[in-house]
Amino acid sequence: MSLPGASSFAGVLLLLVLSTWPTCPAAHNITDILAARRDMAEFSGLLTATGLADDINERNTITVLAVSDADMAPLKARHLSREALHHVLSLHVLVDYYDRAKLHRLPGGSAVVSTLFQASGDAPGSAGMVEISERRGGTVAFVPQEDGHHDVHAPAVLFVKSVHEAPYNISVLQVGALMSSPAAEAPSSSETPSRHKATNVASKNGTRPGDDDAAADAPSRDGDEGGDRADGGGDGAKKNGAIGAAPGWLSFAWAFVLAIKIIMVLV
Repeated sequence: MSLPGASSFAGVLLLLVLSTWPTCPAAHNITDILAARRDMAEFSGLLTATGLADDINERNTITVLAVSDADMAPLKARHLSREALHHVLSLHVLVDYYDRAKLHRLPGGSAVVSTLFQASGDAPGSAGMVEISERRGGTVAFVPQEDGHHDVHAPAVLFVKSVHEAPYNISVLQVGALMSSPAAEAPSSSETPSRHKATNVASKNGTRPGDDDAAADAPSRDGDEGGDRADGGGDGAKKNGAIGAAPGWLSFAWAFVLAIKIIMVLV
């Protein structure tokens, strides 16, 4: 026997439960991931200042080639426009998943991967592509492409260690230097070289301006020991993210079950 108005009450209750459905949290947050690495605070700040952090967080599959603050001096010394800075950093974001293991399992020993610079449509030709290759001794190198082949003038940027891995959503790999290319650094017609300096962007994010004359090509290595330590930090970040997301979904599950039981009793 159903109570008068039970169906209406049940419908209202179900709508109330559905209205509390939690929004799906981002699968990853690059700012949170890099927060555990104080030596990458400047790189993280520039990702936020240029808007790349949001672009990274919106992607389901992504690889970020992060650079330590000690290797950021050459970028500041170039005094790039804000748009050029955005393009250079976009070269460090691969639109595919590459973790430490995959770097050593490249078909034929190399792969050409698209970056956010290429995906933006701002890169001429294939200037937004990056070649990944495994060299003697297991060293992995990243070299930007230029006109369909790797830029012979661009020095190879070497893989150092893994910072964070969440298969197959996001991987953060530390590299030993910044990548760039003439196409990435070229100013657009809408900007003059004196506007939107990279140093201004960095200062807005609380990073300290570095010595423009400092040498910044720190030795790169395929650090097994460092990678193991960094992987541990990455696992901690993944666990924290999972724990943070669980309460909202758990509350919804209990509310939904309760609503179904009430509906079964009343109807």
